[in-house]
Amino acid sequence: MEPIVKNFFQDQFLKPGILKCHCSKCQLDILLLALNQLTPRYTSTTQGEAYIKAIYMNAQMQSDVLKELTKAVSVIEANPNH
Repeated sequence: MEPIVKNFFQDQFLKPGILKCHCSKCQLDILLLALNQLTPRYTSTTQGEAYIKAIYMNAQMQSDVLKELTKAVSVIEANPNH
C-alpha cells in the first residue's frame, strides 16, 4: 500500500499551491495518517505486488485513497507537527 499511496500523493498533492507546507515532516505525517486509515495489503512477492496494484486501478479504490489523503492533508495542515 505504501508505494501506491505515496505515488498517488506525489501525483495529486505535490503540485504548487496545493499544500500549505511542503516540508518532509508534513508530507510523511500525511502519508502515515492516510495509510493508517486504509485497509492494509501485504505481499511478499512481485506477483502479489502486481495484483495489489491492479486492484488499485479500480476507480472506487482510487477514490478511497484520494479521500483518505484529502482528510489527512486537512488534519495535518490544521495541526502541523514541526
